[in-house]
Amino acid sequence: MDMIREIFMNILKPIIIEAVAEAWVAQPQKKEKRYYTREEACKHLKIGCTTFYRLAQKGKITILKIEGKTLVDADELDEAIETRRIFRYQH
Repeated sequence: MDMIREIFMNILKPIIIEAVAEAWVAQPQKKEKRYYTREEACKHLKIGCTTFYRLAQKGKITILKIEGKTLVDADELDEAIETRRIFRYQH
C-alpha cells in the first residue's frame, strides 16, 4: 500500500496537477455581466436624459427595463463609446 501511495505521490500527482491546471486555463472564464444605470450611462456619454432616451428610441443604445429601473449593458456601451458608434455624424 505504501509503495502505491509513493508511486502516486511522486509520479502521478504532478502529472494530474499539471493536466488540471492546463484544462483550467484553457476553459473560458465566464465574466460577470455589468450594467450601468441611466444616470451612469448619461454621465459616461456626457449627455442628458432626453438625449439618452432619443438615442435609445433610434436604437443606438439598447436599454433594459427592470422594475422601473433603466439599465444599459456596460460592455456594449463601452464598446459603442470606443468605436464612436453612437455619435457618428448623420445627415
